[in-house]
Amino acid sequence: MPVQRKAYVPGVAALLAALLAGCTGGSGGGDTAEDAKPGDSGTATTVAQPGRYRTLPEPCSIVSDGTLDSLLPGIKELTDEDQREQAYEGVSTLTYNTDRKVGCRWKVTSVDATDRLLVDFERVVSYDNSVSDDSQAANVFATKVAAADLPEPIASV
Repeated sequence: MPVQRKAYVPGVAALLAALLAGCTGGSGGGDTAEDAKPGDSGTATTVAQPGRYRTLPEPCSIVSDGTLDSLLPGIKELTDEDQREQAYEGVSTLTYNTDRKVGCRWKVTSVDATDRLLVDFERVVSYDNSVSDDSQAANVFATKVAAADLPEPIASV
């Protein structure tokens, strides 16, 4: 009997993290910035828009209990109320720069299986003035999706 891998939980987490990845950077000024080089007056370059987000969400509170129930089916089977509460809270992942990356993990062991969920949020900043933070985030996301080599999701009815 082939062993089924649970590739969708990390895949869903990666998709969620990338979709919600906050972006920031650049100045709040207009669409163009003047080139400050002497003797080059009148030259303007297009500056990409800064990202929409300046902070990252609290990762352990962003996933709803209903979502945890569906992704971690063993969580409802926990009989100890304190243990179930801890399972719903999750554990923050260790990161050294919470302005750029945060995460949370959940682990539930039941009679049938051990289920894990990991959610990471990364705030992407483009250091190229011609590339917006949102475009850079989309590029990072596309690279991670290709590297994950996940099968296409199957629509359920």
